[in-house]
Amino acid sequence: MTFIFIIHFAATCIMAGVIWTIQLLHYPFFHHLNRDDFARLMDIHRVRISCIVIPVMLTELATGIYLWYYSTSYTLLFLAGLCLLGLIWLSTFLLQTPRHAQIADYYITSAVSKLVLTNWIRTVLWTVRVCLLLYIGKQTLVAVF
Repeated sequence: MTFIFIIHFAATCIMAGVIWTIQLLHYPFFHHLNRDDFARLMDIHRVRISCIVIPVMLTELATGIYLWYYSTSYTLLFLAGLCLLGLIWLSTFLLQTPRHAQIADYYITSAVSKLVLTNWIRTVLWTVRVCLLLYIGKQTLVAVF
């Protein structure tokens, strides 16, 4: 169980780091990209970021489900974490993915601005997940020692 928790915690921390980088650097930088190369640059972004986030998000989901289902302690906290993860996935597919589709072929100022704005949802939720897992991890270590 401890090994799965470490993997889950690592995946959540990776995603929190990625989303903060995207929120503060990547998405706002879309406003400054060359308009003639915008579609090509969006393709590069989509492919490269997917290589990072898809395996990590799937690992986070799978280990989160495992921890909730098999945990004898902190079941409600693991469930709360899964609910937060569900909100992250909903935000991704209902808010960010449509914005990415809007700007796939050409730059649209309002779509990029909405992408930056709505991405705060995922940024906050992943940060809360890290804090929740830090709490669980600290309580577990205290119980062991």
